[in-house]
Amino acid sequence: MATNTWGPLERTAAWERLARSASDPLDLLVIGGGVVGAGSALDAALRGIDVALVEERDVAAGTSSRSSRLAHGGLRYLEQLEFALVHEALTERGLLLDRIAPHLVRPLPFVLPLMSKWQRPYLGTGVQLYDALSRFGGYGGTMPRPHALKPDHARKLAPGLRVDEWPGGAVTFFDAQIDDARHTLACVRSAVAAGASVASRVKVI
Repeated sequence: MATNTWGPLERTAAWERLARSASDPLDLLVIGGGVVGAGSALDAALRGIDVALVEERDVAAGTSSRSSRLAHGGLRYLEQLEFALVHEALTERGLLLDRIAPHLVRPLPFVLPLMSKWQRPYLGTGVQLYDALSRFGGYGGTMPRPHALKPDHARKLAPGLRVDEWPGGAVTFFDAQIDDARHTLACVRSAVAAGASVASRVKVI
C-alpha cells in the first residue's frame, strides 16, 4: 500500500480541482471518507479515473474508527457451508497480513470454550478446516495452528474461565486484528498518491 503526504498542499489542490468541476466535470465524486469511500476512491484512481473524495468530518470519523477491528475470515459461515466465501475472506485476510498492510494487521488469538464434550470434535473440526482453508492458496496469512485444550489446560490459559461450566475444555484459533482508522487513512493517502483529489471538512449540500 503506497502512501505519500496528504497535507495542506494536497488539500489546496483538491479544492482547486473541485472548483474546476463545473466546467471540467469529474468522472466520479465519492461522498464519505470511511473505508468504503476511501477504498472506492483508491480503486478508481488506480484505474485512471478522475476522482475526488469529500468527507464532512475527518477521515474514518464514523464507523471506520469504531468497528470490531477484526480482519476475519468468516469462521461462522463454515456452518452454513459457504466454503468459497470463507476461502475468499481468508485470502483477503492473508493479503492484509502478508502484503498490503502488515504494519496495521496482526494475528489475534481466540479461546473458544466448549460447553459440552460433544462440541469438542464438532468445533475442533470446524476450526481445523478454517485453518486449512486459510493455507490453501498463495495468501493465507502467517498464522499459528489451532489447538484443542483439555479443561485443565484451558484453566491455565484463561484463569478467568469457570472450567466446571466448560467440561469440553476449549479450542484456540487465530484471526486477525486491524487498526481500522489508520487503515482507512492509509487508503486515502494511497488514493492521493494515485491521483485522487481528497478534501475533508467538506459538507455536500
